[in-house]
Amino acid sequence: MEQRQHRSVRKRRRGRRKSRGGGGCVNANLILGLESLPLLVGFLLTLPVGGRLAQPVLSIWPSLASPRGRMTAGLVLICLSGLIISTHTFWIHEKITGTATSFCASDSIFSCDDVIGHETYAYAPIIGLPWGLLGMGVFAALLFAAMTVQKEPDARGRTRMLQMLMLFSGGGIPVILLLISYEIQIEKLCQYCTMAHLANVLVLVTSVRMFRATQSDAWVDMARADVTPRVQGRSEEA
Repeated sequence: MEQRQHRSVRKRRRGRRKSRGGGGCVNANLILGLESLPLLVGFLLTLPVGGRLAQPVLSIWPSLASPRGRMTAGLVLICLSGLIISTHTFWIHEKITGTATSFCASDSIFSCDDVIGHETYAYAPIIGLPWGLLGMGVFAALLFAAMTVQKEPDARGRTRMLQMLMLFSGGGIPVILLLISYEIQIEKLCQYCTMAHLANVLVLVTSVRMFRATQSDAWVDMARADVTPRVQGRSEEA
């Protein structure tokens, strides 16, 4: 049994070496960039600059006229991006381990194949699940909580949802540190893993900011529209 496993491992490694090249990684990075767009937009919406970013679409999404509306929408986008990236990470894992097909193998330090497809470090300790599958479950729960807060920001259950967001994303910090230690041992970095880690950190930071705001009048103040002067000028002319 062990000999068969070693043979399959050697076959996978030979297949990856044959397929190593720049083209695959370029395409993988392009896909990752597209999947990370919601994360970038969501993060910007949570910042003061979010008002300018939301200005062109205020007629479609009027809720973005207020800081609270932008922050809740930004949190949803960050969680959505994390879910998409985690799902793709799991797909890459299944592709590598199931068919021994390379997705983004590279001789450089950036090689998601070497990390996601690692025989040992690609699985969570004790439970034995692929990290991508575990990330899918966590980000799905985070997305549900974020959408609940966005839909009913003044509901009593808002506090529980924010606490859930902080608990799940905060619990992910030790996991992120563990995965980084794996990357150090392998001497490879996984772009997809890194972006999923970033999404988790941004969820934690944003949910903490929102929770603190709910503990004072700041949450109510954030619900007031802070329409930009240019939008006000247009409304007056109309």
